[in-house]
Amino acid sequence: MNFYLAETGYILDEITNVWLRPGYTGIAYNDGDEVEKRIATIIEQASDITVLSTDLRQHCTDWPSLYHLSGTRANILRPFENKLHGDILEIGAGCGAITRYLGESGGNVLALEGSKRRAAIVRNRTRDLQNITVVCDSFEQFQYGHQFDVVTLIGVLEYANLFIAGENPTLAMLERARSFLKPNGKLIIAIENQLGLKYFAGAPEDHIGQPMYGIEERYRKDQPQTFGRNVLTNLLKQAGFVSSEFLAPFPDYKLPLSIVTEGGFSCEAFDAAALAWQSVRKDPQLPPVLTFSPELVWPTLVRNGLALDLSNSFLIVAGNANEQALDPIILAWHFTTERLKKFCKEALFLKAKEGKVEVRYRLLAPEPNTNRNTVLKFDIPEVEEYIFGTPLSQELISIVSRDGWCIEEVAAFMTRYLSIVVSFAGMQGYSQNIVSPDILLPGHFFDAIPQNIVITSEGSWRLIDKEWALNQDIPVGYLVFKAVIQLLNSVTRLGLMENGSNLSVIELLLSIYDAMGFSQSESEIKSYISLDATVCAAVMGGSLNFHQTLESLNSPLKPETLAKQLERTEQAKAIAEELAYARLAELEVITEKLERTEQAKAIAEELAYSRFTKLEQLRASKGYKLLTILRMVPKIGE
Repeated sequence: MNFYLAETGYILDEITNVWLRPGYTGIAYNDGDEVEKRIATIIEQASDITVLSTDLRQHCTDWPSLYHLSGTRANILRPFENKLHGDILEIGAGCGAITRYLGESGGNVLALEGSKRRAAIVRNRTRDLQNITVVCDSFEQFQYGHQFDVVTLIGVLEYANLFIAGENPTLAMLERARSFLKPNGKLIIAIENQLGLKYFAGAPEDHIGQPMYGIEERYRKDQPQTFGRNVLTNLLKQAGFVSSEFLAPFPDYKLPLSIVTEGGFSCEAFDAAALAWQSVRKDPQLPPVLTFSPELVWPTLVRNGLALDLSNSFLIVAGNANEQALDPIILAWHFTTERLKKFCKEALFLKAKEGKVEVRYRLLAPEPNTNRNTVLKFDIPEVEEYIFGTPLSQELISIVSRDGWCIEEVAAFMTRYLSIVVSFAGMQGYSQNIVSPDILLPGHFFDAIPQNIVITSEGSWRLIDKEWALNQDIPVGYLVFKAVIQLLNSVTRLGLMENGSNLSVIELLLSIYDAMGFSQSESEIKSYISLDATVCAAVMGGSLNFHQTLESLNSPLKPETLAKQLERTEQAKAIAEELAYARLAELEVITEKLERTEQAKAIAEELAYSRFTKLEQLRASKGYKLLTILRMVPKIGE
């Protein structure tokens, strides 16, 4: 690659090890000096800069650091891992999160970044990888005498209006990207969906920061812009691409946990909706209040064939040949990457024989002696049968999402949930009646939470996704605690309780235990929090702040009725309308002033022309000298 760069006129900066065009000053795009300097310092000082680095993950303290440092970013390209070994052009490398993954995948990578500071950060993030070349240049001006097997536009296409000239900058960017592809090359795009479900629910447009901005098509030509599926499909066709495949990353492309194919949405033996709704609360950009609960809507969208069109983001692979980029038997991927490296995994869902579905598991960074742990045992099979059915947790979510729910309903659910768990234990020769929260169950039921219990079409209960076993027996009171915490981490809206109570999490737990006939104290709940902290440290590599967790669990849940949410929305709408009216009034005043200025200008021009005409007439008829004429000018027209 260096040969082609030098031949095209690029020069290697020996300080940053980044290639630049002489005189190039960079593009005006960044996340702010403080943020980018902080990211640069973290990467510079990190001993482990790999994709799944625990070192970097522990620095993810806000949205910018999460976006630039989290290993979850790389999941967007994991479906194409076996295609990332050739020559790759990454357009818009940012601070190197995707670049790092491309380099670790073994490709010969040219990372193009328009910002000089960011390009230097990319080079530092990949300082130990010899298969990566970093170039600082704008994509519009970039020149290179070579084509690539893969070109990526990850979070870049939406910025075409800002950095590409022409009547249709988005189309121009796609055409230019295609020009860098080999005949059988692939373009991989990740971009927000203009019509994503979360935006209908009130989430602000990602680039402008205003709700409904994209849906209402308020984009200006000098702003970032997203598109719906049909428009993107047509743009790709206009750009000359013969094929395009759309996939749906959840919760979106920035930090994807699951990725579903079009075949995954249409497969009757596979519950694609579960991957969608279980990821809703994992979106760190989601606002605290939504107009409806997306987790309740996704199953309906899947049943009606609308899920892909309303996915929050798109992952697209486009090519010059009429061929599928992905194996049609692939239904979806689910990634677990916010853990210690040795526990990070991929679950691949595939069509199997006789209309069945199977799940293939793979460790992303396998290490020997994974189970050298005094707290937990970790084990995943290579392959297992996929169990189609309804997660038990959906029933609990339906209870607390509607207004008028009561503690007794949740307690009844929890009692039934524990009876199901005990029935599983009974199948293994363990017999016990749940008469107390202190009753112990074997540690391998640690993962027996409602989300992992599925009722099949035959009406039987099955336990899925069993990967953890606690190295001690588990009190059933802890299972209830874990189920409630998991529930609160899954819902975007709690309905108003029938008595209008506004409980904290701990008060909610104590009320549920009491309604179940269990005698539990706050000190016992603290012991459950302590156990969670121990587990967190063993799995995540960090520590759970006990006091901070306790403080948050003592905070009111603040359930809101839909009416209250709509009231807020109406207030926001009224404010927006008032601001818009004020702005319109300002524009009218400015327009009026401009009109008056234009009128005055026209009168002045007409008067000047009239005087000039009279001067010409006088000079022609009387032969006055110029000096005499000039003396007469003030009197002309009187």
